[in-house]
Amino acid sequence: MTLLPSERCLHDCLKQWIDLYGYSPSIREIKSALPKSSTSFVQDLLNRLQQKGFIVRVQGQARSICMLYGELPLKGIVQAGYLTEHPERFFERVRLDGKRYREGDYALQVSGDSMVDAQILDGDIVVVRPTEDIWAIRPGQIAVVWLDGEGTTLKHVYYSEGETQITLSPANPAHLTRTLERSQVEVQGILVGQHRLDEGLWVAVDAD
Repeated sequence: MTLLPSERCLHDCLKQWIDLYGYSPSIREIKSALPKSSTSFVQDLLNRLQQKGFIVRVQGQARSICMLYGELPLKGIVQAGYLTEHPERFFERVRLDGKRYREGDYALQVSGDSMVDAQILDGDIVVVRPTEDIWAIRPGQIAVVWLDGEGTTLKHVYYSEGETQITLSPANPAHLTRTLERSQVEVQGILVGQHRLDEGLWVAVDAD
């Protein structure tokens, strides 16, 4: 979710303060750091940051601001289009603002345009919750799957109990829907988050 300039200024102020001191600033300290700000203006900005999911705080309690973000391993690139293999970057980590995730979740960067109608764009980062269980995926849910001999892709997954086939559907009519034998498809994880780069921040994208 995009931040307005004043919201971004406060977000950066909070991050710098917490990184430096290990705790959040008071309202008075925020006012001193932000040019021409009042108590009501700071409170309004804090409310907006909380509504947008960038912070949580306890009303009436001093220094209770906590920033919402996750630092996850960025394990490489996932195709949302034509399938090709990409090298994985196992040791890189990325800060994703606006949401927290579970231990074990990881990030992949999207390459391609086959999921644009689901608002997943080329260059976005998606967060994956690992699972190899096909039954953990609701029919139509977006998942990361590995295709035998082709590579890893991001698609809507459809299946029915008792059937031996899985259908992988894009969210772009320019790309083909594929129905494959289960033996050709390996489930790697379910999409649980999405982030887009906004002036240096990987901000959370709201699901439709």
